Amino acid sequence: MRTLLTSLLFLFIAAGLTAQVTLGIRGGYGQSNVRSGNDLDLVTDQFSSASTLSFGVAAALPLSDVVSLRSGLEINRRGASLELSDDVSVFGIGIPFGARAQTRFTYVDVPLMAQFTLPTNSSVQPYVFGGGSLGYAVGGNIRTTAQAIIEFNLMTTSIDLDAINYQRFHVAAVGGAGVKAELGNGIAAFAEARYEHGLSQPYDVPVVADKVGFRGVNVGAGVSFSLN
Repeated sequence: MRTLLTSLLFLFIAAGLTAQVTLGIRGGYGQSNVRSGNDLDLVTDQFSSASTLSFGVAAALPLSDVVSLRSGLEINRRGASLELSDDVSVFGIGIPFGARAQTRFTYVDVPLMAQFTLPTNSSVQPYVFGGGSLGYAVGGNIRTTAQAIIEFNLMTTSIDLDAINYQRFHVAAVGGAGVKAELGNGIAAFAEARYEHGLSQPYDVPVVADKVGFRGVNVGAGVSFSLN
């Protein structure tokens, strides 16, 4: 994985010396959950996805009419929801029986990916992309809710990542597809969907025997500008 990311970074820098750069902004909404390479305890049936948001800037450097290198800087949130069947400590915070714990961690990510665009005779072009992402956790919180007639918030507490020995660095494989439409004067709009599979293990998730990472899907849209 490190070799792939290093190679993409080298090509990205080299291409930037001669190629036309496209810059853009992107916002997205998604769902995140825990994942593991091994079978988890039966209690993990209590896990469900947590909603997440993302925002960032992107840069693309074309190597040809079809292939581009893509990177940027993004703020992403990852996490999961857990239905509790007993009193338990979740990320160092005591949560009572019957509550739902929604944990979300905020990361600063740098994706490094290759993008393949299908040339068309119209202003609309589909594309696919894939590669890796490196991230660093800058914060997190846990929101505890209870269900009566309606769901209501019990408390929202910040998580001290250092106190729980949280592994801040995050590595993931990312892939997806999208479509972009040229609007004229070097401006284009795009929409895309992507899947992320975490390769790092940040923490011993409560009530799960094995360390797990994150996986998630994200749907986003944005605008890009070509720099002559």
